[in-house]
Amino acid sequence: MKKLLLILLCLPMIGFGQLTMIPDANFEQALIDLGYDTGVPDGTVPTANINTITMLPTVAGYSLVDLTGIEDFTALTWLY
Repeated sequence: MKKLLLILLCLPMIGFGQLTMIPDANFEQALIDLGYDTGVPDGTVPTANINTITMLPTVAGYSLVDLTGIEDFTALTWLY
């Protein structure tokens, strides 16, 4: 019973602090410019900032070479 209580109390904490790796600095700069990340490109973006995005406006002008991290845009339905 104590183990079950401990699991239930800790469950809400599991999702906090997760980061998505964005190795392409240009891709991350686009996310910063769009307001989904802050600061300077550091190779990560908080997953909570991107997993509810349904539309990602044009990022064509950023010369992206690697879309690693796009898999965490789980609500994404439109990418230009």
